[in-house]
Amino acid sequence: MNIRLFILFGLLCSSILIFSFTSQKDVFFEDKISVLDFGARGDGMTDDSDAFENAIIYCIKNQKTLYIPKTQQTYNLNKTIRVELLKGEKIKIISNKATITPKITDTRSAYKLTPFKEHVFISIGRKINSIYKPEEPTENIGTQIFISGLVIDGIQQEVTKNVHSFDDDIYIAAQFVSEKVIVENCVFRNINGYGLRIHDVLNSNIKNCKFINVGGRGYTQFANKVDMDGFGDAIYHAKVNSNAKIVIKDCFFEGKITNNKRSRSALTFEYSTFPYDVSISNVNISGYAKCLHIEETAKTIFRLKNVKFEDFNFAIANVLNDSSIIYLQNAIVKVGFNDGNDNGDALAFLNYHSTAKIYVSDSELDFNGREKAYQSAVGLVKVERSTINGNNTNFFFADGNTIFSYCKFINFGGHEMSFFSNDKSLKYKIENSKFIGNSRKDISAKYVKLEINN
Repeated sequence: MNIRLFILFGLLCSSILIFSFTSQKDVFFEDKISVLDFGARGDGMTDDSDAFENAIIYCIKNQKTLYIPKTQQTYNLNKTIRVELLKGEKIKIISNKATITPKITDTRSAYKLTPFKEHVFISIGRKINSIYKPEEPTENIGTQIFISGLVIDGIQQEVTKNVHSFDDDIYIAAQFVSEKVIVENCVFRNINGYGLRIHDVLNSNIKNCKFINVGGRGYTQFANKVDMDGFGDAIYHAKVNSNAKIVIKDCFFEGKITNNKRSRSALTFEYSTFPYDVSISNVNISGYAKCLHIEETAKTIFRLKNVKFEDFNFAIANVLNDSSIIYLQNAIVKVGFNDGNDNGDALAFLNYHSTAKIYVSDSELDFNGREKAYQSAVGLVKVERSTINGNNTNFFFADGNTIFSYCKFINFGGHEMSFFSNDKSLKYKIENSKFIGNSRKDISAKYVKLEINN
């Protein structure tokens, strides 16, 4: 009897286990099929566009995983791969570092975001009617896109060095409209435009990816009196769903430098109206005008941990967003010089018509710009257990209402003011902190309250 009960118990547990695994929403079909079976050659000469598109459609309809094997040459795409996802449909594409080298002339996509001539390499997801209007959410339920191990290299694309009009060409490596998007172990390089554009997502997870020489920038309203700055981001999220979770981790970003201008932005979030959470960790960003750019009405919480920002115009730029809260932990922010495409100095933090709040802890703010440089502290609420390295440049914090607690100020201060504001109701407070290199008497304020304790 005991043996029978044991066997029955084991069978019952096995059934429960099998049911629990098969009922998981994120379990992808592992039955693989190769893109070579659909006529792709990967010989560096053949146009593999139709083979890729047919293979993706087949795998969606038949619940297969598409495998793109690495070849001695590259896969050429001479037209956009455009595939729609219906409610509940999924696609999983995996590779062992196969390289795709698109040369796109057509303009098929799920949504045209900018006024420029957009050429999308791979566009998967339902059509979007307008970036400003909410879509029918039920159409996107259950859709998933999983991409792993691909290299997308835009080296074959013709690039306009000076963007003079909206008739100029820009390129997008991948555009996804899906409830869930996972991109991992991929490389995006040599792309004049966007790396990833993701719309209407509920769960976005981008891990262990590299964006090298990706971005670009047109003329700006501030520097050129012409606004053609609507492109040039490595990862772009728009119209994020309510309570979405976005994770970007273990990624490397190097902007595309053209005509001595940094690319527009490494990470951009725009047009969202619902609250959602963003986690960014173990990320290195350089060569972008903005490392993190937020421009939307959504109440969003950003958690940044173990990040390094350098060679930028603005490390974190909040524009027209009043509800975002940003936590920056274990970060290195190296403030240098502006690239000349925006007036003024490079800024660690910028709030432009924004009341977003920024909290910094266990981080290093390293200022290597010119002497007496203005550093906006609007929205900078509290800085804890961090190092502020002034490098004897006597830069000054301005227009903030900030508490510095348990911080180290190294070579900070000098003969000129260290804190400034035209709003006399604001206050800077430094408590339980140390001044190294310069003494307490070298710290002064103008038109703003300054309190230093201990």
